[in-house]
Amino acid sequence: MTSGDPPTGLVDRAYSVGGHATDPVAPSGGELPDRSGLIRAMGIVQIVLGGICALVTAASLVVAKAQPGGITYGIAAVNLLTTGVGSVRIRPWARRATVISAAIWLVFAGIAAVAFAYMMVAKRGFGASGPPLVMALVVVAVFALLFLGLPIMLIAVFTRPAVRATFERRRRQAS
Repeated sequence: MTSGDPPTGLVDRAYSVGGHATDPVAPSGGELPDRSGLIRAMGIVQIVLGGICALVTAASLVVAKAQPGGITYGIAAVNLLTTGVGSVRIRPWARRATVISAAIWLVFAGIAAVAFAYMMVAKRGFGASGPPLVMALVVVAVFALLFLGLPIMLIAVFTRPAVRATFERRRRQAS
């Protein structure tokens, strides 16, 4: 292949990965597989995590008398439960709501992870040094993976062309 040849085969496929994620109309559903099982599985994950957030909210309200952390978990619980139920039912609005809320979550969780890691390093782990500092940084890394991993996974799944086409097919069937 010379520099003047158009891309073909593997190169062409590499450049078109995710190319339909932002199209105004999803690709026709005939060539893309139905991803109802994946969508419902992600919805169940959202519902379970929403339930956990609801429990943390309830415990926070009882113990800490409505501190900002409890309110934050309450908002996350409502969002996860709503988008989770919508995903299990494959409602047209659930895909967009999940992608938007996961993007917002990713931004805030990323900022919080960077700020907390900076505080751990700049303040020497809030007075810790040596092994306690290393242990604290490991804990921060694990929590960062958990809090950043889920929104990344949700965005990756819900922007797939086949997932989008599945939502579009369901919307057309409901009409």
